[in-house]
Amino acid sequence: MAKSDPQLLDLSGMDNRENAISRASHGCPQEYTAVAKRHMSKQTTLTAEFMLFGSFVSRMRGLHEGVTREIVNNNPHAVLPLIRAWVETITIGLYVLRNPGYAKFLMEGPGDSRPAKKSFQAMFHAVRDDAGQLEPVYRQLSEYSHFGPLAIWNAHSLDDQDERRVTWTDAPRWRDEQHFQIACAQAAELAAAGLRTLDALGPLLIAPNAPGGNTGRGRGRDL
Repeated sequence: MAKSDPQLLDLSGMDNRENAISRASHGCPQEYTAVAKRHMSKQTTLTAEFMLFGSFVSRMRGLHEGVTREIVNNNPHAVLPLIRAWVETITIGLYVLRNPGYAKFLMEGPGDSRPAKKSFQAMFHAVRDDAGQLEPVYRQLSEYSHFGPLAIWNAHSLDDQDERRVTWTDAPRWRDEQHFQIACAQAAELAAAGLRTLDALGPLLIAPNAPGGNTGRGRGRDL
């Protein structure tokens, strides 16, 4: 990761690994269960919008759990693509908040009477006032995920600056401690942003005026 990243992140206390992992995993899974109950428990009709909200919750929790697990396993090759997918999910949620009609595309796919699929570049532009930092982070994570130069050199560590000694191992590991700290800080910030997004999506998707008409399709189940 670029050395400029820490300027955008709160790395205080991250030099203690136990504390860093605790911050990265904070709220998981209990906060996801809480946000689901808060918005879904009173709904008695099973609708497409209700199911879409549930899918947002499941995906964000699953990605948060996966990121935390692989941080503990010292596996940046899994952590960074998972964080990228997490950024994508939050961005889509933020875009739906600004453009509720896009929920119809998410639920039903492309069609003559439905919105066209939006690129992430277009969505980042649309939500820039809410989360302008997501796009540069996403670009860098894509370099890691697509096995570009950042991913290639990330597998090698410079262990001695003076002697220019480089080490490599086939076992996953963090290139250096700062990379570990940045990943933990990113996870903590994405978790907070994701939960805020879910709380905002709840009233939009689980309401009589939800996009798509909220046509009843069955009975809901207690959480």
